[in-house]
Amino acid sequence: MPIDKDLLSKIVAETDKGGFLYVSQVEGQPMVANDPPLIIVNTGLVDPTDGTKCAAKATDAAKAYLAAQAAAPVAEAPKSNYAIITNAVLPPAKKRGNTSGSGAPTKYPFAELQLNQTFFSANSEHKKNDAVKALGSTVSAQNDKYSEPTGEMKTVTRAVRDPATKKAKIGADGKKETETVQLPVKKYTRKFTIRPVEGGKNYGAWTAPADGALIARIL
Repeated sequence: MPIDKDLLSKIVAETDKGGFLYVSQVEGQPMVANDPPLIIVNTGLVDPTDGTKCAAKATDAAKAYLAAQAAAPVAEAPKSNYAIITNAVLPPAKKRGNTSGSGAPTKYPFAELQLNQTFFSANSEHKKNDAVKALGSTVSAQNDKYSEPTGEMKTVTRAVRDPATKKAKIGADGKKETETVQLPVKKYTRKFTIRPVEGGKNYGAWTAPADGALIARIL
């Protein structure tokens, strides 16, 4: 996994203020493995909100690394095969049981989308013939990418999920098990949403070419 320069910049900023930032093992490993290491991780100081992240501080090498990266020429992002639509209107949201799935963020034009622009993905592009289900986690990941912590926390009650299947656990009473946790409040600089659309139906001035999903930038 490549080094997350935005995350490293945040760690440097917190370190300069005398603080630290919680990072996961996946996030921190490339920074620790760099020669010289860019961060020092304190595994004895664990994030109380989820228990999977540990406190990290930047080393002296971190600023030099960021400066060198900033001076390096920026590679042009690969062109997306998905056309950006400017005249489509999202259909009303529909509740779905499960909108998780897989996807490759670099394949889709999230970075190029301006406010209220959309792009379409047909059901036929996906193995289970369900674009909304397949791209749900990709949209969530992009929302997380364009967010930053506010320092505030919120109390959330959510379903307990099986680590292996990722499905909600069902209790002895036949109902979904729930847990109440503290989660960080995030500020979004961009936000995306996804809706199912029907082929041949008009959505604003745009007509869906087939059944699939319309993904829009709404912030």
